[in-house]
Amino acid sequence: MPGNKANLILHPVRLRILTAISTYRMTATEISDAMAEIPLTTLYRHINALMDGGLLTVVEERPVRGTVERVYALTAPPSLTADDLNGMSREECEQAFTIYLSTLMSDAQRYLDSKAGSNEINPLDDGVHISKVQLFLTDDEFDLMNSKMMEWMLEAAKNQPAAGRQRRMFTYMFIPMEND
Repeated sequence: MPGNKANLILHPVRLRILTAISTYRMTATEISDAMAEIPLTTLYRHINALMDGGLLTVVEERPVRGTVERVYALTAPPSLTADDLNGMSREECEQAFTIYLSTLMSDAQRYLDSKAGSNEINPLDDGVHISKVQLFLTDDEFDLMNSKMMEWMLEAAKNQPAAGRQRRMFTYMFIPMEND
């Protein structure tokens, strides 16, 4: 069975919260605005679980209309180690893949929903890029490629919202394949 951290992260709503807040500091209201289809009480329950699990922290509190609004941030980029995933059964791995892929499908659906009423959708003009490529890499080459991609992502994640900057969701997954 996977560890508590894996159980925290590998949940569809919590994974979306972590993704939304990954490069920002956000209030529960801002998180809710980004996930309008999820009831606020459900979001609070998952935010509290992420707080209890040490993945989110309160970085600011400010008074708003007689109450205190909390601003949340990640304690560190959420990542799973071998220890976190140790002991996963095949079914748990399948569930983790399903959750990950369902969040990808949800992102695609939100993109399509944003085009509602449009007679024509042109994903390439909108910046949608989908690719799948087979690579032959040694373990060292794979580690180097993966670390460079992570370095580029973390550098780009420092960008703050600004005029001309489009919010983009970047997703990648490596799956080892048997050589034919």
